[in-house]
Amino acid sequence: MNIVAVSGYKDSGKSTLCGIMVSALSKRGLSVGYIKRTEEFVASRGDTDSGAICALGVPALLWGKDSFRFEKICSQSGNADVYSIAGMYFPQADIVILEGGKDLLLPKIWVLRENEQPPDDKGIFALYDRYGNGDGGLRYGADDLDRLVLDIAGRVKSRGSVRVYMDEKEIAMKNFVGDFIAGGVRGMLDSLKKPLNCDTSGNIRIYLDKK
Repeated sequence: MNIVAVSGYKDSGKSTLCGIMVSALSKRGLSVGYIKRTEEFVASRGDTDSGAICALGVPALLWGKDSFRFEKICSQSGNADVYSIAGMYFPQADIVILEGGKDLLLPKIWVLRENEQPPDDKGIFALYDRYGNGDGGLRYGADDLDRLVLDIAGRVKSRGSVRVYMDEKEIAMKNFVGDFIAGGVRGMLDSLKKPLNCDTSGNIRIYLDKK
């Protein structure tokens, strides 16, 4: 899975850049996921319905008029593996943009504050300076966002029609192996009785419980 972190210190403009990138990459036809990493507690309070359920160790889904929100309390969330999280919630995404994560081992775009010197981080492949201009290389400015988006899009590895995850971690496979798996699964499902309007040519998800 392709994950790029947009990192920087507070008030550097990370959220603004993430919004621009998600919009631009989506317009290029890519499926994009977005994760915002924060030190705040983000689940509902314990005196709410969903908060009380989460306190029992049971995940909760808030179903609203025009949106969903999934909540799950996890004491180990600070040490969770970002690829597992992305695989769980964005298995079909071509790329996931993670806002924050300056301490994670990920490819990073570092968003500079005015007159800031970038940190020594080998994961940084791009610097975004909204106060200056791009230099045609590592540094991108507000006048250079198209080039940055093209760079990110170029990092998206081509993926076949089949994506297999084990414990939310994607298993790499060649396209012909994926096609073999897809053909076998669709062929077996075609022989089963299916609910009305179920078409095996559409998207299919299979869940296998632990042995």
